[in-house]
Order: sequence, then C-alpha cells, then structure tokens
Amino acid sequence: MKNILINFLILVLFIASCKGQDKDEKKQLEKTVYIATCKGKYSTGEELTDKDKTWTLNKNEIDKMMILSHPITENEWHFSYPVTPCNIDVKNYVYKGKKYNLQINGGSYVSLFDGKDKILLGCDLPDCKKYFLKTVENMEEEDAKTSLPTKKDEQSVQIKSYKVEFNKNKIQDILLVEKKDNGFILEAKSDNTAFFNKNFVCDFIDIETNTKNNQAFNLTLGYTDQYQKTFRKVVIPVFYNNNDLYIEKIFITTLGTSAKTGDEEWIRKEISKKTSLKELDLDDIL
Repeated sequence: MKNILINFLILVLFIASCKGQDKDEKKQLEKTVYIATCKGKYSTGEELTDKDKTWTLNKNEIDKMMILSHPITENEWHFSYPVTPCNIDVKNYVYKGKKYNLQINGGSYVSLFDGKDKILLGCDLPDCKKYFLKTVENMEEEDAKTSLPTKKDEQSVQIKSYKVEFNKNKIQDILLVEKKDNGFILEAKSDNTAFFNKNFVCDFIDIETNTKNNQAFNLTLGYTDQYQKTFRKVVIPVFYNNNDLYIEKIFITTLGTSAKTGDEEWIRKEISKKTSLKELDLDDIL
C-alpha cells in the first residue's frame, strides 16, 4: 500500500511538472522575437532609418497583427500599400489551420506562401500602426506633402520631369508635369518630340515609373479640401502603344464615412475604362 501511494505521488508530480513545462514553453514561444532584414533603400530614394533597421515583432504581436489583417487583391496592394525594403520572415506559421511561411513587409501587408499558392493580407486598421514601419495613412499623407508645393517653393516647382521608356529602345522618353492655375498639364515626349498633351484639373499630381504590370507609368491625381487634407486619389495605370497613351482601368480611393461604424475610412473602387488617355473625361466618373 505504501509503494502504491509513493508511485501515485510520483505520477502526480510528473504530470504537474509537464504542465508547468508546457506553460513555460508557450510563454517562451510568445516572447520569441523576429528581427527584420533590410536591403537597399526605399524606391523613393529615402535612406533606411534606425527605426527601420531595428524593427522587430514577437510571436504575440504577430498573432495580434494577423487577426487585424484581411485578404487584399494584387491591385489593392499595388496601388494602396507602400513597399519598404524591410521584411520579417516567419516559417511554419499556422493560419486558419494551415502552415505558411510569412513575409511581413514594413508597409502594412503580409505575404503567405504554402509552396504553391500566395495569399496577400493587408492591415489598414488604426490598431495596425504599432506593428509596421509605414501605414496606408502614412502613404496618403506623404504623397500629399511631397506633391503639394508650399507657397514658398511654388515658383521653383512649376515643372517636374520623369524619365520613362515607351519603346524600350534606349531612346530618351520623358514626361513633363507643369503646374497651372487651373490644374496641371501632362506632356509626353519621345526622342524630344511631343506626342501627348492634356490638362488635368486636380490639386496635386504624381507619376510612378517603377511599375509591375507592363504599364508605362501610373498617373495619380489628388484632390484636397480647404484644409489641404486629401479626400480623394485617382490612380490610372497608363499603357503605351503605337505612339499613343491608353488606359484600361481606373482606381478611385475616397475618404468617406462608414455606414457600420460612423468613422472615416478610405473607400476604394475599381472602374473598367478602356480608352485613350487623351479622350478620358474624369467629370463623367467622379
């Protein structure tokens, strides 16, 4: 009888020890820190900061961030999320019952790989800000700041030029954006010969030449209110063919009020519009 009691006590102590060990391992896993890997610099030319280089997330933070994230399309990612040269890689992360390798970019999005398929998640809620280097809101604000010249330097930023490649034949192609009283004039030149000229009525304009879907460039038109706050952005992927510029789709992001929460949020929509850029009439769309 005495031996039975001793064996029973040993079994109880062993089970308790295992449970305590499991708890310790779980706590240790939650505290596991993942360090970002940064390469090069931002596409805008912006150098890496100390914040970029020391960006880390622990397992518990990643779990919370993943709960806040939602699936996004390639177009949403391309036109709405900033891309940073810093990524955090996590292997064998369990998402919805399946293991994935994660690549968390500092621009508020996550790429999931299972060896075959790729899933994109975006994290654009206010609570997401603390987990990333750049947010969708940051991108909107920075675009407005960099594209809207102040009165002090307005005279020196009347014309901006952008190098592009229309024919892929090493002939110098260029886009010129000239600020006017009633908006901006966009002019396209190939081999120093102008072949396109159009006036756009908006508050700021931006050109992106580092594109991913074979377009010549992305044209972004911005609109601000009386307080210089951006409330709408129109992104137009522009293609080149037969000495002409044409479009297939338009992406519109507008700041509005959510019917569910009553809070301000960015509402995005995609419009199919196959036409030449010259004939595009935004008044019929906006």
